[in-house]
Amino acid sequence: MTNQRKNIFQIPTTDFSFKKIFGTEQNKRFLIRFLNCFVSKYTGEIVDVTYLPTEQYGMVDTEKKAVFDLLCKDAEDRTFIIEMQKASQPDYAERSIFYLSRAISASLERGQLNYQILPSYSVNILDFDLQEYRKKDQFFHAVFLKDQNNEILTQKVGIFFIKLCNFAARQSDLTEEMRNWLNVLKNMPDMDESDYDKQPAFFQELLDECRISKLTAMEKDNYQKSVLEYEDVKRAVEYARETAAKVFFEKGMEKGREEGREEGREEGILQIAKNLLKLGIPVTDIVKATGLSEEKIRECE
Repeated sequence: MTNQRKNIFQIPTTDFSFKKIFGTEQNKRFLIRFLNCFVSKYTGEIVDVTYLPTEQYGMVDTEKKAVFDLLCKDAEDRTFIIEMQKASQPDYAERSIFYLSRAISASLERGQLNYQILPSYSVNILDFDLQEYRKKDQFFHAVFLKDQNNEILTQKVGIFFIKLCNFAARQSDLTEEMRNWLNVLKNMPDMDESDYDKQPAFFQELLDECRISKLTAMEKDNYQKSVLEYEDVKRAVEYARETAAKVFFEKGMEKGREEGREEGREEGILQIAKNLLKLGIPVTDIVKATGLSEEKIRECE
């Protein structure tokens, strides 16, 4: 692959393209195939999915609202949250736990006395490495509740992290289809027709759906806006890293370095929010990009 984009295929990790590929009724075969490839080993085979509203509210008005990228149920009444995260953000693992908890609580009817929860899973596609797993050269992590003997308490609740940054990792359980998915999602914008010809038929179908030339004028406009937001988030996160590094360097003493790392981190994240607000990016998108609360972001206006 070259670093120069061919501009034949979309960037699948943009919000527009991700939802077009995985979040529409006409394309749900892609989502079903993706879920079966990565998580059916743990959840059971997915035959069909029904898309659900992506906003989930708490049991009382004062509880924090959760907004998912995609939310669906399959034919066996299993709930799947599917999130695409483009840039690293603080406490992402904790956020995924909160999102899954909200989906679980939403599956229980008010006034219901039994607590037999419906199977609920969080599937996170990440274009960065999680802090918790940074020392492990792996592309996939399946997380379940376990006891001190490493025995799983229940298979009904699970969180999956699929890291595109490690798509070349040589895990023993990496199948050819997994490699195809990771390669396409990571490298699609740099692919040309010769790369297309090398893909299996199903992935050629996926690439065909992602051809920029197939977009209507309105879709192309929305896609370009999504690309700009995608690039802005990446630049803002990079700026935050540079700012944090500079603050850390200037602190000097050991104790000061530790304090500087945290101070620079917070300062950098707030600067991200300010930059994105100036660019007119919606507050809900900034919440997802930074992990800050909506209230904290509005203080930056």
